[in-house]
Amino acid sequence: MSNKKTALTIFLLSLGAFVTGTAEFVFSGILEIISLDLGVSIAAAGQLLTMYSLSYAAGALILVLLTAKYNRKKVLMYAIFTFLIGNLIAFVSYSYSLLMFSRVVMAMSGGLYIVVATNYAAQIVSPEKRGSAIAKIITGFTVSLVLGVPIGTFFSAYVDWRYIFLIIALISLFLIISLYKLLPEIQANKPLPFTTQLQIMKDRRLMTGLGTTIFWILGYTMVFAYISPLLSREAEMPLEMISVALFVLGTSAFIGSRFGGFAVDKWGPARTISISLIIHAIGLLLFTFTLQSTVGTFLTIMIWGVATWTTTPAKQFYLISLKPQSSEIVLSFNTALMNIGMTMGAGLGGLIVKYVNLFHLTWIASVFVVIALLFIRVSFRLNKEKNRIPYPIDQKG
Repeated sequence: MSNKKTALTIFLLSLGAFVTGTAEFVFSGILEIISLDLGVSIAAAGQLLTMYSLSYAAGALILVLLTAKYNRKKVLMYAIFTFLIGNLIAFVSYSYSLLMFSRVVMAMSGGLYIVVATNYAAQIVSPEKRGSAIAKIITGFTVSLVLGVPIGTFFSAYVDWRYIFLIIALISLFLIISLYKLLPEIQANKPLPFTTQLQIMKDRRLMTGLGTTIFWILGYTMVFAYISPLLSREAEMPLEMISVALFVLGTSAFIGSRFGGFAVDKWGPARTISISLIIHAIGLLLFTFTLQSTVGTFLTIMIWGVATWTTTPAKQFYLISLKPQSSEIVLSFNTALMNIGMTMGAGLGGLIVKYVNLFHLTWIASVFVVIALLFIRVSFRLNKEKNRIPYPIDQKG
């Protein structure tokens, strides 16, 4: 593939990550509207979010394992097509049960897509550019994390909320046509029995590396899920200022995800992951001291956002390097655990807010990020011991 064709292909794969992520996070901005429209409680409407996260994890794990031996281009095309169908079902959903079904279809196909797309991006570029390629896919998902809520809120102010999913379906159709023409064929993974695929995860390097995923995203989500009340009550920010703060967080997350790809290609994953996790933990701890200052709060948000999402491409690159012949299986576990960690983080954060105090949320979250750092350092040590000499990608870190 030419450089321009490869760049366009990765951009389209990233656009796919954006729409699958938007389908998840867009609901946060329209929950109340859906609740009134379908005649269900806010709590019941909220289950549409929870079900999506859990189904996304299932798609990223189970479907990737079951389709490992099949042609990757066909798997990717079927994943986008199924995602398109899920959005069309959401478009015609006038009952809670049908909308819930559409969420399961969208999420499982979206989870499968993100894993295969990330691996595709890593496979179609030269080895020295793999970190940046992975980062671009993650950037698409990161942008959806930040823009999903405002997109949903904006559209629902002018049109029926269901049209959001019609638009996503049309974008998905465009992706199917474009990627079918552009995607090169890559070899499917060597067929392995299902039990053998699961045994890959017995590798202690992988287990500790995946432990990092759980505690890293858990610490981030604990604060992110409650960032609005945190800024409102503790920093005493008005709604307009909170919107600006969320925009700053989104911009910082975008910068972090792109910088993470650059950093892992230049300095290696060990240094990139370790430093970003340390800064992440420090950033969360700083909230304890800076929430009384608007300038201090904004600076802390910037540090926190950049550090958090710098970790992601570096960590995925490192995990793939441990089992390059089973990269999709590794990515599937990582993606599944990431969604489970997000669910756990939001739930644990809710308990802290309810039974402790909102102010303590940030420093408690920083403890989980430190635990993530300990896990990854153990993984690095085990990896060096296994190879007896420093692993090539770790010579820079």
